Amino acid sequence: MSGRVEASDPKKSCLVQVSVFSQQPTPVPDSNKCKNGQVTVAVTSKSKSVTFGCSEGATLKPALLEHVFIEKATEKSGGASTGREEEVVLQDLVPNSSLVENAANTGNDTVGYTLSCPDLPSSPQNIFYKCVSSASAREQVGTQTECKVLINIEEKPEAETPATPEPSRGEQGVVLGSAFMIAFISCFALVTGNMF
Repeated sequence: MSGRVEASDPKKSCLVQVSVFSQQPTPVPDSNKCKNGQVTVAVTSKSKSVTFGCSEGATLKPALLEHVFIEKATEKSGGASTGREEEVVLQDLVPNSSLVENAANTGNDTVGYTLSCPDLPSSPQNIFYKCVSSASAREQVGTQTECKVLINIEEKPEAETPATPEPSRGEQGVVLGSAFMIAFISCFALVTGNMF
């Protein structure tokens, strides 16, 4: 949850984000832990949520839990397209969705996050977060390592269109009777030479 707070100077405001943790940590499956490089997870119409984790000491980016990164295609002069990341509001892509930071498990090396999407979007969405950690003392000062959490969100399944109900026996009789009546009148008019 976050909200804007007005500062003493009316031209300035700051954003305050409050995290409330559950008493029990949510386990992060090993396959969903972002350690080196990247990990890909999915939100499906069956699961409607996914839990992923950053390694200990890593910071989730974007810092605001209501935001997410998307890959925007940009075209170069040669016609080739490249991608650039853009930070957007999560609910602009997936209505009623939320990302929460889970309670930390003491001794656990992974900070967990759960993305919940109770209302899937009308088209599939590909979003990502980054787990960014400062370089260890051995590495060059000022460098960071980054692991990308790619999340594929399924589109809302089409509501099954109700099948046209089979006509009842009474309806079948009316249709059949009407067809015979039209055929009889057409034949009678043809024989007598009186067309409509």
